[in-house]
Amino acid sequence: MKKVIICLASACLLSTAAMAQDMKLPSASPKISLTQQFATSKIELEYSRPSMRGRKVFGEMIPYGKSWRTGANALTKITFGEDVIFGGQKVAAGAYSLYTIPGKDSWTVILNSGLQSKGEQFFDAAKDVAKVTVKPVVSKENYETFTIDLNDITSSSLTLNIRWENVKVPVKIVADNQEKIVAYLEKELKGSNPPYQAAAGYFNEVNYKLEDAITYADKTLAVNPNAFWIHSLKAQIYSKLGKKKEAIESAQKAATMTKGTDFEFEYAHKLDQLKKGAK
Repeated sequence: MKKVIICLASACLLSTAAMAQDMKLPSASPKISLTQQFATSKIELEYSRPSMRGRKVFGEMIPYGKSWRTGANALTKITFGEDVIFGGQKVAAGAYSLYTIPGKDSWTVILNSGLQSKGEQFFDAAKDVAKVTVKPVVSKENYETFTIDLNDITSSSLTLNIRWENVKVPVKIVADNQEKIVAYLEKELKGSNPPYQAAAGYFNEVNYKLEDAITYADKTLAVNPNAFWIHSLKAQIYSKLGKKKEAIESAQKAATMTKGTDFEFEYAHKLDQLKKGAK
């Protein structure tokens, strides 16, 4: 009988071990990896996400004035696909650990080249490549789960937001690549397959050679007369040039071409806003 009981117990343990191998149990601080297309490359983030679970976070669980790995379990890692300006400081393309030193009135956000350590106890300030002082934004809303997001994205900038409890810490990231992109476009415009639409859109985005942008938009329309979005783009460019009449005419063409489509309301609204701004 004892042998039977021992055998049953052994079978139970083996079954439990097998289940543990087959099933991934929930993590208290699940890991997340995200990739954001940005400028001419991308930004990648890897970090773990603890939750408040009724705890007081900053000033208690995460003490003020001490380095923090900005997440749980392992280092938070950020990778830039091209050179950037991080909070006003130049940073070369590559992978970095993201540390912070939380404070009640200000935070220090740090990029560090050390990627092998387990956390703040192994933090080596000698490997810092950027250190930015940021004023935290305090809100009435609580962020239950720790979050790092990339938002407010333009062709050359975005904001990295660190959020937890009722605190948001924003850091602006800029890709200083306008000169490189313009040089590329101007070279390609002389080639066999000129990127007229891309050039018109980018020149408008960065307010560069707007008269040329109109020319490139017209060349795009010569190939595709039904490109209503190019008429809308011309309206934007004319508006920046102070040519309100031409802007309204272009916006009217876009609105007329989209009547009866899913875009009708959007382009009618753009036309209406342009007319109101011209008064």
